[in-house]
This record gives sequence, structure tokens and C-alpha cells, in this order.
Amino acid sequence: MRPFQHLALGALSLTFAILGARAGTEQDAANLTPEQQGPTSIPISQEFNLEGSYGGGVQTKQGNARLGDASNINSHFDYVVSPQVKDGVLLRFGVDAERNDFGFDHSMPLPNVLESFNAIIGVDLALTDKILFRAELHPGIYTDGVAITGDDFDMPVQFGATYLYSKNLQIILGGQIDLKSDIPAIIIPGVRWQFADQWVLSLIPPKPQLQYELSKALTLYVGADIISGTYHLNDQFGNYHASTTVPGQPSLNDKIVDFNEDRVGVGATWKFMPNLSLDVSTGYIAYREFDVHKNEIGFNHHSTTFHENIGDGAPYGEIGVSGSF
Repeated sequence: MRPFQHLALGALSLTFAILGARAGTEQDAANLTPEQQGPTSIPISQEFNLEGSYGGGVQTKQGNARLGDASNINSHFDYVVSPQVKDGVLLRFGVDAERNDFGFDHSMPLPNVLESFNAIIGVDLALTDKILFRAELHPGIYTDGVAITGDDFDMPVQFGATYLYSKNLQIILGGQIDLKSDIPAIIIPGVRWQFADQWVLSLIPPKPQLQYELSKALTLYVGADIISGTYHLNDQFGNYHASTTVPGQPSLNDKIVDFNEDRVGVGATWKFMPNLSLDVSTGYIAYREFDVHKNEIGFNHHSTTFHENIGDGAPYGEIGVSGSF
């Protein structure tokens, strides 16, 4: 995974996952009779997120050479079960799947697909009344979808901490360790600040936003959205992408690619049921990059970069459903 991917785990989601799960499960337990609770009952919370988007054709370059337009259909799903083993301690077990389908001329030396299927194994801790912490392992397959082998296995480690400075201000620190990424370790700060009754500034990757609560059920926002990940390219990848006019590029075989797509736009979140929300957004793809490098640990050792010039972007649209129970 690219460093920004799911860094919200150590940010806003952490703050409310622990507090929400604790409040919800404690209330559920309070509604049970002693016989129903039983000595071995374990409160369990669940959460899921399902989203899909389409990004229009973006002019892509290799160095200074223009290769043509490339579009992207992104789809993402995750589901997590969190048993509360004791007060302030929640375990996290789940699955996460993401897929990018790119549309472009076959001769362009870009992956047709970048996808991941991984488990989620983690823990939420309330270290004090003010400090919350989350750590997760994401073991799984991160691949271009061709001839999946053991080289496609990766296990990023993600972590985050939230300091509850006050009811309206939370300070966040999130990070990731992924030894296959071009940036194998990163830590990013964030903040969530409700500076007025209906206004929230949420500077938290991968979706920093300025939010306005139009009503209890509807929130409008303007902000950014970062789609990213680290994937293994198959050992014939560079050979496949060739034509009578464009030769193959065997130097791209069996490499790692860090994919990054940065978006800016506007959207709305509608809480149409107590536990379910619908999110719709649209905007502009400001930048996209495929950074191909060796499968080794190190910083900034890329060998080939395919990228979009700032200003050569395209529109996008996204829709998603999320819930917690």
C-alpha cells in the first residue's frame, strides 16, 4: 500500500471507532438482563465501507513522452468485526479488497489492473481517557492480477494515535511501514477541529475535508481524496505491453509499482438510516503517478515513472455506502 492508503485508521475512524463501540456495546449490555448477559458475553461491533468511482482519461507521460489517455475505475470494500475483550481494548478482524481497472491503449506500458486482497488483524486501545491507539497488520496479495505468485504477498503495518484535546479538537498521528514501497516508512500528522456548531475542519488523509452540517442527516464538504497502493508487477509485465511501433520494456518485468491518484472535489454525506450513510462526490483528478522500482528496501530508488502533468487531469465521480453496527 502507498503511505496515504487508509491512514484514516489512525485518525478520525480511530477516535470514534473506540468511543462508538464502547458506548454502543455498553448500552446494549445495559439493556440485557443478568441472565442474558452471562459471564462470557463479549460485546461486538461491526463496520463496513463499499465505494466505487470513475476517473476520466488522463494524459499520461513517460519522462517527456506523451503516451495517451488513461482512465480508472476504482472499487473498494472493507469489513471489520471488533470484539471488545475488556474495557478499552477492542480486537479487529476483517477483510479489505481494492481494485483499479485502467482503460488505455494496450501498447502503453501501464498495468491494466492493480488490485489487493488482504486480511485485517489489529487492536484498538484506550491508553488513557485522552489517548487512543490503533495498530493493524494487512497481510495479503497486492498484484497486477497476472500469474499471482508468492512475490505478490505483502504485509503493510499501519498504526495511529489520537489525542482528545477537547470535545471539539482531536490531534492525530498516523503512520505506515511497507517494506515494498518506495517510501517504506512514513508518519503523518492530522487534526479534526469543530470550530463552529456546523463546521468541521478534518485534515486527515486520505480524505482531508472542510465539512458543513446542513442537518443532522446531511453533511456537505469540499476536500481531497487520495487513492494509492503498492503492488507487484508480474515477471512478463514489460514484455506484454508492446506493438509494431512501441517495443516492449523488459526492464519493467518483476518490479514494484507505487500507484498514487490525487483528487480534489465536493460532496455530500447523507445518513439515511441510523447506522448507514451514503456518500456522493465529484471533482477533478489533479495528479496521477505510477512509480516503478526494484523489489528491495530503500527510499526513492525508482527506475521509471509514468505520470500526469499538473493541469492535464480529468473529472471523476464517486459513490459509497458505509455502516457501523
